[in-house]
Amino acid sequence: MQRKFSVYVLLITIAFFLFLSGCSYLFQSSDFWGTNSAQFLDKQVCSVFFLDVGQGDSILIKTPENKFVLIDSGPNSAEQDVLQTLDRLNVQKLNVVIATHPHEDHIGNMDKIISKYDIERFYTTNKTTNTQTFEDMLNALKKKNLKISIARPFDRLKLNGVTLTFLSPLKDYDDLNDSSVVVMLEFAGKRVLFTGDISKNVEYDVVRNVHDIKADVLKVSHHGSYAATSSLFLEKVNPKVAVISVGKDNPYGHPHLSTIRRLEKFKVKIFTTEQNGNIAALIFPDGTLKLITQR
Repeated sequence: MQRKFSVYVLLITIAFFLFLSGCSYLFQSSDFWGTNSAQFLDKQVCSVFFLDVGQGDSILIKTPENKFVLIDSGPNSAEQDVLQTLDRLNVQKLNVVIATHPHEDHIGNMDKIISKYDIERFYTTNKTTNTQTFEDMLNALKKKNLKISIARPFDRLKLNGVTLTFLSPLKDYDDLNDSSVVVMLEFAGKRVLFTGDISKNVEYDVVRNVHDIKADVLKVSHHGSYAATSSLFLEKVNPKVAVISVGKDNPYGHPHLSTIRRLEKFKVKIFTTEQNGNIAALIFPDGTLKLITQR
């Protein structure tokens, strides 16, 4: 009887680890940047940092050989946090910068980033707005004589084994959120999908027009808004992990309870910058995915 019980426990344990194969979670509550800096900057690892910028988005990607890609820059209120993070990681140059769409919570610090760093390529949509934040970004680009490249569907960028593929905007959307640049990252057989602030309508367009959108990690659209992260989209992406970039006590009710329930229904492990602080997803050359959170 004891032997049968031991075999049963062993089988359950094996099944559990098979379920989590290639993916491990490590919750780090001490000095996030100091304790983990060596593995963050490991030249064989692709590191994806979901920065805690409050109610906004900013994602920093470090490729093997330490090239850097910045997707959005967070709101003005997070200026010091974003710049200090780049300093902590010894960023001297940004090989690619992507402004997903011209809302302040996504491009609030772009003018400072553009002014401070050498940037090789700058991508955004063809949408414009009349806000001061957008004008500041354009003026900073003009001063640096930096060309704006429009993100086109299915265009690919390759950096040190990391492939970034633009999946949207697939057409001319009226809404700025729906015009967000959607990007798929691939490295060592793992995938991370960045969705900007797109709504369910754009998710449906992506599902219809892109053959394979499966991803291990999903950056949940629009800070967990009820208007995104549809069941159809989750079925097609089939993520193991969802990251929601959201600010505490925000006036929009993000993340919405209906979005959380849909993610839970699909058995997705949920992390938020509000609860977990800065979040790092490390992809190793053998395809292992490791998550480290600040709290």
